[in-house]
Amino acid sequence: MLVVIGPYNVLRPQSVYLFSIALNRLKTFVEKRYGSSEIYQSSPTIVLELNHIKFDLVPATKTWLGELQIPNGSGGWMTTNPNGFNATLEAKNKDQKSLIKPTIRLFKYWNATAGFPFQSFEMEKWVCGLTFWFLANQKDYFLAVIESLNTSSSYSQWVNNEITRAKNIVAKVRQYEKDDMPVTAESEIKKLFRL
Repeated sequence: MLVVIGPYNVLRPQSVYLFSIALNRLKTFVEKRYGSSEIYQSSPTIVLELNHIKFDLVPATKTWLGELQIPNGSGGWMTTNPNGFNATLEAKNKDQKSLIKPTIRLFKYWNATAGFPFQSFEMEKWVCGLTFWFLANQKDYFLAVIESLNTSSSYSQWVNNEITRAKNIVAKVRQYEKDDMPVTAESEIKKLFRL
């Protein structure tokens, strides 16, 4: 979720002090409106949790050209176009028989049960960039997403462990399906979500 603060480019990229003021204003607003909900800072965002749904509230500013900018994580600002990605997501979903959005929801659910190893928006963009050849159903789309995950030296060991765990489960599911053991495959897939 994007929250625009202030008029045109009030906050300069080099002004960490003004950024912290903006983040504090955002936090004060959220605490005032949603005081009984869980609220915490996860720089550069404020996280608001309502009924187990997390919203990342991001301070934003507009340039004099009308572009939206959000924090880049290193004290500066980067231009963003949230509506542009929505158009990309809609087109990909339509092109893939309306199976991309539910796949993303399942992937987000897996991400939550795994302790949030990935940022939500980055996950959505990544899934939209994948290709899904000759897949016909929701299960295959979701399993293909998990199979596309790769460990990396840039990830923490915990994240790499979650990726490895998920890929191992999917490999077992595929083998059980191949061996015509659908009940066992279903039981195995539940482990992805720690059920």
